[in-house]
Amino acid sequence: MISKIKEFFPKSISRELIMINMFSFIVLVIGITVSVQIIISDKSNTQNFINASNDTYVQVVRYVKSTDPQNNYYIDDLAKLNNVNIAVADLKGNVVLRSNGVKDSYMDLNSHTGKTVRELYDLNISGNKYVLVTWKVPGNYHKIFKHIFVIAFPIVISLGIIYFWSYRKVGYIKYICRGIVKISQENLDCKLEKRGSDELGILAEKINEMSFNLKNMIDREKSLQRFKNELITNMSHDLRTPLTSLIGYLYLLDDKSTSAKDKKIYSEKSLERAEKLKLLIDNLFQYSKLESGEVKPEIHNVNIVEIIEQIIGEMSILADKSEIELVKKYNMAELKLDVDPYLMSRVFQNILSNAIKYSKKNSCVYIYITSDEENTEVSFENEPAQNLSNGQMKKIFERFYMGDKSRNSHENNSGLGLAIVENIVKLHRGEVWAENGDNSFIIYVKLRNNLDLI
Repeated sequence: MISKIKEFFPKSISRELIMINMFSFIVLVIGITVSVQIIISDKSNTQNFINASNDTYVQVVRYVKSTDPQNNYYIDDLAKLNNVNIAVADLKGNVVLRSNGVKDSYMDLNSHTGKTVRELYDLNISGNKYVLVTWKVPGNYHKIFKHIFVIAFPIVISLGIIYFWSYRKVGYIKYICRGIVKISQENLDCKLEKRGSDELGILAEKINEMSFNLKNMIDREKSLQRFKNELITNMSHDLRTPLTSLIGYLYLLDDKSTSAKDKKIYSEKSLERAEKLKLLIDNLFQYSKLESGEVKPEIHNVNIVEIIEQIIGEMSILADKSEIELVKKYNMAELKLDVDPYLMSRVFQNILSNAIKYSKKNSCVYIYITSDEENTEVSFENEPAQNLSNGQMKKIFERFYMGDKSRNSHENNSGLGLAIVENIVKLHRGEVWAENGDNSFIIYVKLRNNLDLI
């Protein structure tokens, strides 16, 4: 039951306010009820006092036969017994007998002097007339004060509960406002504490989410700006070199003094530089589209082995030129996967091209295909001309990353090949990674066998 109440209570400010008001109302009703009972009890006590005064009068008439001060002991005992003050005065108001609580030696018999209740009885002691006076302290103003206090106490408690609840909520609202001000001043690392599960707690949580998303958007914008700057810097370098060389060869071709044999050489060189420019521009265009999210894979169920065989055939000329042997380490002829055929061809082409470029001469590049119920793994292993350090291994999939020795105008490399590979594999919800072994370098591509349409 308690857990259900706790679950209900903090979910909404309106619910909290309703329950606080209900609780305050209950406290107020209880307080008023208790006050009424006290008033009734006071009236009953007054009636009891009158009855006690009558009994006191009877006792005094029966046992007090003189005004001898010795009778004060009896008067005092009688006063304590009935919880009253007792005085015996003559008709002029002079006090002749009294209880210990009475200090006055004279009493105005015609005035109540503000006492709460006072009873007067005629006495005849030793043939003389006297007046028996009994009263009870405190007076009426004490009762009024007590009643006001009893009624005011639950009201104060109720207002205090409402004030405390409001103060706590207002304090939290101020806290949220201060946090919003910090966030508006670009302090996006500011996190608001979530207090409770009501609307204010949800507001704080959503502000944190907004701040987090805004920070990610700004970081992405900065990343795109850095990418643009890197793009301009790196591509300017990579495009300038073959373009300058191409222009030089074209000038030589236009020179009338150039022999036919040299023109043929210059034509081949010009074509080579033009092909490199085309490769650089194609890679740049492809990577920019992948990075911006514009590329949407067109998924088809295709034979992945056939795609790999086609790439091996296309790369065989480059491999023969580089004195590299391509060795197939699989015996399957068909393996159907859900992929984009064009994009996946680009993946295998880029990996195999890199393997051929950076392998030792007279070495082999091995292509493996393995498959289980869930995944298919394609790997390319080669013997690198230069082993990569651990630091270099972590960077090979970064855009524009190339080893220092490989970054020259004679290599058709833009530094985007493996970055393109990583983006395409991620679009297929797969994984790509590299490992450095003993005299070997391996790149793995893991793809799902059953890929839902993206």
